[in-house]
Amino acid sequence: MLFRSVQLNPDCLVAFEKMKLGGGKPDVPRFIIYKISSDKKFIEIDYVAQEGEGFDALKEKLPDNDCRYVIYDATITTKSGVEAHKLIFIAWSDDNAPVKPKMLYASSKDAIKKSLNGVQEEFQATERADLDEAEVNKKAGGNK
Repeated sequence: MLFRSVQLNPDCLVAFEKMKLGGGKPDVPRFIIYKISSDKKFIEIDYVAQEGEGFDALKEKLPDNDCRYVIYDATITTKSGVEAHKLIFIAWSDDNAPVKPKMLYASSKDAIKKSLNGVQEEFQATERADLDEAEVNKKAGGNK
């Protein structure tokens, strides 16, 4: 089955830029969850974190039996011991999701990643046990 090219909704970039420029400030969201629209033509915002919501809230918001893309503002410790923030792309593809959504999300991932400038690292999760904040932060820091 061949999938059409999925386009990124412009409001996705606006929310991302606000998050990127905010750099860990309390009033800036720690994560944005994106989904593919029901007509399978666009990537759109599914949820933007509220003030104070962190990784635990992110895990709760990801659906079972489906897929999502996430930009997460990870807290890392640099080699010099300084705490910093770095954005990481998380690809959520629940093992129990049907094959068609998994294929659509996998084939559309580059469309969103190329549009979100400044995100170097990617973390893949296929089950809830994969969603470990320490591991995500470690990956965001470039420590594989």
